[in-house]
Amino acid sequence: MSPPRDRVVEGCNLVGSTAKDRNPLCPTLPVLPDDILVEILLMLPVRALLQFKCVCKSWRTLISSPQFAMDNFRQRSSADRDLTSRLVYYNRLYHHCRVGFLPLQPLFNSPSATTKVVSFDMGCRVGALVVRGSCNGLVCLHHLQSCCLRLWNPCTGSASQWFRIEFNCFTYYGFGYDHVHDKYKLVTVEGQDLTVICTFGANSSTIGPKFPSPAVGLSGSIGKFVSGTGTLNWMAKLTGSAANERKWVILSFDLANETFGQVPLPRLSGGGDNTCDPELQVLRNCLCFTIDHNNTVFDVWMMKDYGVTESWMMISRVKLWRHKYNNPLTPFSISEHDVLLLMLPDRRLVLHKSDSGLLYFPLIDSSSDAHHFPICSKTNFRIFFLYHDSLVLPPQ
Repeated sequence: MSPPRDRVVEGCNLVGSTAKDRNPLCPTLPVLPDDILVEILLMLPVRALLQFKCVCKSWRTLISSPQFAMDNFRQRSSADRDLTSRLVYYNRLYHHCRVGFLPLQPLFNSPSATTKVVSFDMGCRVGALVVRGSCNGLVCLHHLQSCCLRLWNPCTGSASQWFRIEFNCFTYYGFGYDHVHDKYKLVTVEGQDLTVICTFGANSSTIGPKFPSPAVGLSGSIGKFVSGTGTLNWMAKLTGSAANERKWVILSFDLANETFGQVPLPRLSGGGDNTCDPELQVLRNCLCFTIDHNNTVFDVWMMKDYGVTESWMMISRVKLWRHKYNNPLTPFSISEHDVLLLMLPDRRLVLHKSDSGLLYFPLIDSSSDAHHFPICSKTNFRIFFLYHDSLVLPPQ
């Protein structure tokens, strides 16, 4: 008769076991050193790790630790070049408030096959809940009717407590992680220049430095978070020293020091006609922006080293023969073969191959989000954020 499974697992424990601890019923099973086993586990996807917590107590303790969760997230998000990430989005025109997740790996690997959206019914009325951002596998939710915020991990199902804020209407906002103080923060700008910093865990709202209101305006209201730098970033057009001089810069907010700064853009040859405002995004954890050039093409630029002006480089040029768009070109992700996932100015998602310039329209089944506009035709009224699976627990 076979021994109970728990005895075999305990006798063949791969963490912290020695040769004399091996179960005689499985003497050929090798025992890996702890450090090698930890390195292997760190490379595994979240879904597998959630299952492996049931292997034995030592694995459960290891996988449940906050340090392991963060190390796993950092290692996988930096190694897979965004291929295991998803687009998380919400739409205030749902019959029921739903949050959708679009996996990117099948889009890049098999664009001709149908990729299905997974959506969650958030259990509230239309327009009651919006997503304010995503960071480290946590989604920032804002319940408009109750003026409350919370963080939610869709992979583990865990969520923080709701905490109430004073304001609901934001002119500009951004969600990110302060790695110096280990705090998640939502930075909001009320009206013209009042900056309010909402800190999760502490569940507090404080007044920050005055927002440097641009003389002309910002391109987009959502600040882009760059992991590792601890900064939120907005594209802004400011007045220069000379009369009638206008220049685009990146307004940055340091989440640790809670101060504003500026990051310069590269000098663009010819200047471009700027029919559309530049669009700021993050690809491969680097700041990127797209800008309309001569009304027919969009250039995609990437800043390899944050804050270093000389590290700007153009990584792609997308030709669009129907010009005079009112919307910018929006990049969401890039593969290791430099294939870009973009949202066109007409609100369609496409894959763009930099070497050939070809556009591929992937097949997407978004029927689960209960919206009558399929993503494969148009993304109208959807607000997208990049999301990575993680084991990170929301602060309580």
